[in-house]
Amino acid sequence: MIDDQPAHGRYALRGLTDDDEHWMWPAGCEAMRPWVEPLFGWDDQDARYFFDKSWRNRRVVLVAGVNAGWLELAIEKDWLLLHDIGLLPAYRGRGLGAQIIADVNAYADAHGVNVELQVLVTNPAQRLYERMGFRPTHAKMHRPAGGWKAEPPTGPAD
Repeated sequence: MIDDQPAHGRYALRGLTDDDEHWMWPAGCEAMRPWVEPLFGWDDQDARYFFDKSWRNRRVVLVAGVNAGWLELAIEKDWLLLHDIGLLPAYRGRGLGAQIIADVNAYADAHGVNVELQVLVTNPAQRLYERMGFRPTHAKMHRPAGGWKAEPPTGPAD
């Protein structure tokens, strides 16, 4: 796992406490709703299901001892899944996400494992991931029951 106290000192990681649910749930909704809603609509009950299913696998990202967001990684035999990075609004756009991804990539390189992630087509974080060395390798296609709420953005013309 990446270091809880990276040498560069830009952030630290810690395990979760029960109190973290109180800030992480609304922050996660705020972070994901703009990217989920145009594709699937937004349902609080569905969002809560996905939150409850995975939030305990996260580590809290701290900046100067203050909660700044979270990181969720799954390490397998020959790959590392970067499942989720969520930063609170005050910590976005300052290079923190890029530093965390650089640390994940460095860990993976040192251990000879691939890094994978999934990102919604509506999420502008795709640009950051591409800058950090990620490339699309396959498309996951989905059709919700009853069709789409809105048309997702399209890539380059076929």
